[in-house]
Amino acid sequence: MDPYCNPYRPGAGTRPLILSGRQAEIDAVTKLYKMVKGGAPQRSIMFYGLRGVGKTVLLNEAERIAEEEGYRIEHMELAEGIDFRGEIAKAVRKLLLRANMFERAKDFGISALRVLKAFTVGIPDGPEFRFDVDAALGQADSGDLKSDLTDLFVALGEAARSSGTPVGLLIDEVQYLDDAGLAGLIAASHRISQKALPIVFICAGLPQIAALSGDARSYAERLFDFRPVENLRRAAAAEALVGPARERDVHFAPDAVEHILDITEGYPYFIQEFGKHAWEQALASPITKVDAEIARFEATKALDASFFKVRIDRATTGEKRFLAAMAEIGSGPYRIADVAAHMHKKVDQIGPARATLIRKGFVYAPQHGLIDFTVPQFDQFARRFFDLDEPVED
Repeated sequence: MDPYCNPYRPGAGTRPLILSGRQAEIDAVTKLYKMVKGGAPQRSIMFYGLRGVGKTVLLNEAERIAEEEGYRIEHMELAEGIDFRGEIAKAVRKLLLRANMFERAKDFGISALRVLKAFTVGIPDGPEFRFDVDAALGQADSGDLKSDLTDLFVALGEAARSSGTPVGLLIDEVQYLDDAGLAGLIAASHRISQKALPIVFICAGLPQIAALSGDARSYAERLFDFRPVENLRRAAAAEALVGPARERDVHFAPDAVEHILDITEGYPYFIQEFGKHAWEQALASPITKVDAEIARFEATKALDASFFKVRIDRATTGEKRFLAAMAEIGSGPYRIADVAAHMHKKVDQIGPARATLIRKGFVYAPQHGLIDFTVPQFDQFARRFFDLDEPVED
């Protein structure tokens, strides 16, 4: 098959040619934009799910829809140890400048700049913005992130409303927010909703963002629409696989489709990787099961060298022992007690490593006493990587 016509697009955040099985999420984003633009307060959206299910693709799609709806959008990607206050300041500055607020709403735009300047003064080694305005007094300068973020976004929202230009902030990898950052984002969202200001937040992160406990969870759910992004159902997964090839007038044999769907388990990233290699192996249409079987070997090699390896390389030797112990047990979720037993340790002895792995985004706790990988099929990769025997099924 012509490699230059390969329609599959494996890659972090890369939109597939056919975005299958995500219409409900796209409809929710479109509704949010339309309602907020019309002055009706709505809950912001929080997408969560494993690596490789397409959360970043949805954020990119949200950005495209925002432009169609007349919004000005900034896209942030968080990382471990990032200065959230500084990143927010840069994003708000860009929104103020891009939304033409100084032409349409000069007084509100300048007021927002003054609040932004006050917000940045308290950032140690933070971004330096040259504003020919004085910092606002008593606004966004308390040093309390929750209070200061609320002041900042209210000022931005008032400028946006006065200028007639709604704005939005897309935040990826939101699990890297610390407690203060998350509390600040929730508080700001609450105040924006109360004042019906034209600002939307759409966030995405790993499953642990849905594991807030007690009052924090209840409060967040009133302000954010928590939407799980999961592996595709069988019909949607099949369309994600065969649809791109069909666009090139190429077809799959039914048994080839079933073979790839069984291996990929409906995970969009894997479907793109296996589709790419099946295309490369095939000599002509239809793509056969034999093509798919050869593609399995090549796709697995590619995933091991990129999708999986970039993650395992971030783990320390001790953390790798923890991950290997999980994989040796079999498929997750895993009881913490079982992991500790495989490491010949007590549960409290592995607690610090568990906390670090959660913070780094390797694992998450689906419920109390359990743990699982944030990357689908990571147990299979780990057994290959650490050269472990396959677990014996019960």
